[in-house]
Amino acid sequence: MARPVLILFVLVTVGALLAGCGSGEPESPFPERPAEIDVSTVDLCRALTAEEQAELGVEPGRARTGELSNGPTRICGWSNFDDGNGYGVQTIADGAVVAVGGEDTTVDVIDGYGVVLATVYGESAPLCNIYVDVSDAESIRVQVQATQGDAGGIPSFETVCGRARALTSKVLRNLAAVTP
Repeated sequence: MARPVLILFVLVTVGALLAGCGSGEPESPFPERPAEIDVSTVDLCRALTAEEQAELGVEPGRARTGELSNGPTRICGWSNFDDGNGYGVQTIADGAVVAVGGEDTTVDVIDGYGVVLATVYGESAPLCNIYVDVSDAESIRVQVQATQGDAGGIPSFETVCGRARALTSKVLRNLAAVTP
């Protein structure tokens, strides 16, 4: 009888020690945010100025709402049918940290905000998603997709993600300026 009690005591003690080692929230992979952006109230179609829309060759953005597996989302999208690039800004009802560690993702920083870059569809229509850490509970996803190739063929992820990085800088600057 003493042996099962001893085994139980050892298991409980080791379990308690291990639980103590892992207590607390995991450390964020992102730096401290320059400012929080309240994605629940900001007009996403104000993410690009009229001048920036002209530079991209797009008309004013088209606002939509939708439902993701984690909750409601708001989207503003712009398309350039001449060069085949599509641009979008979307609210996500989770912090950007949930995108960390996914397939084909990289953690980085843009304009002081922690981001996760995620790429898909490289063989056909490269899409670069950038999840921006704008608050603990929500994030913004900035997207650029090349829907047609140029004379050189399908653009590389490096090219598409370069466009997405530039777009993300504009989005952060513009949305931070209109956030109360």
